[in-house]
Amino acid sequence: MIYIVDHVYNDPATEAEWHAWYAGYLQRLLSVPGIHSAQRFKAIGHTPSRYLAMYSIESEEVYSSAGYKGIGGGGSQSARFHFAYALWTRNLFAGLDRAPRVGSAGRLLAWDSSEPEATGELAPRITWLRSVGLHQTTPYRALVVLDGAEADRLRGPAGSILYEPFTDCMVAA
Repeated sequence: MIYIVDHVYNDPATEAEWHAWYAGYLQRLLSVPGIHSAQRFKAIGHTPSRYLAMYSIESEEVYSSAGYKGIGGGGSQSARFHFAYALWTRNLFAGLDRAPRVGSAGRLLAWDSSEPEATGELAPRITWLRSVGLHQTTPYRALVVLDGAEADRLRGPAGSILYEPFTDCMVAA
């Protein structure tokens, strides 16, 4: 399963502090049995800043586990930053066992849809994820991993967002 958190962060004065907190929190999340990988992305050309965090997880039961509860998972650890969240959605998706790793020169193109659909020359490369839990803000999310040159040349459908890696993909030990 894939767990995706979308954030729009609306306070530049605390954004660096939020990133420092998040970096440490990712390390704690990766210590939870059943969480396999984590990577954060920043949308290109969005103001206020828009971020996406993508995790590979074993199953939805991770979020009711003692390990997850023990690190304060579920938003309680980030409470001091919630005032700056113009958007905070958490979705669980089926369709991949592991989140794609996006290298430092790569890009992630993502968009939401009411159903999977073919989209021009991107069609054979789209991975469609089906929403299965948490906020379920969309029935489907499409992901396409691109290299930097492709990202400059290709355009996604209306409503798509192009992200660059904000962190490397971290893998649980």
